[in-house]
Amino acid sequence: SLTDFDNESITGTWQLIIYNSISSSGWDGTVQYTLMIETDSSTPDDPIYYGEEYSSDQCTIPYNEITSCELEITDSGTITDLDIEIDLDHDYDDGLQYVSLMLLSPTGTSILLGAGQQVGGSWDGGDNGQLYNTIFDDEASTGIYSGTTPFLGSFQPVGSLTDFDNESITGTWQLII
Repeated sequence: SLTDFDNESITGTWQLIIYNSISSSGWDGTVQYTLMIETDSSTPDDPIYYGEEYSSDQCTIPYNEITSCELEITDSGTITDLDIEIDLDHDYDDGLQYVSLMLLSPTGTSILLGAGQQVGGSWDGGDNGQLYNTIFDDEASTGIYSGTTPFLGSFQPVGSLTDFDNESITGTWQLII
């Protein structure tokens, strides 16, 4: 609902996310949008803070191979809550059904974020091949398999990210695809 934006600051970059699920060429389109916003002089709510951000480099997902996308963290600290944001764009239109995503900590703890039906999960051909600003968060109200393409927003992973609580952040993290 648009009322979800009430009490937020209007300052910053706004994005309109559009997903065109037609997989044939020649079905492109254009869009322009205008926001009509009523404001007052009240103090806006603080944005959600997910913690310090550490970003990996972009990784290629080769055909029919296991890929490890690594992120080296040299800072120190003990995890009290961990969330992970993923942008994934699979070349194959129905690519999510062939992908599994597992996060592996430097200490060897691993959790399954989500997987396609071809690899033991529940994403199917109807889920297409994209995750866009998808945040895996144990506190989310919707499970990842209950979301819809392109899974914009926060979703509970299949496994529990609390398994990483009390571990050190230091070391090499891996997203196993």
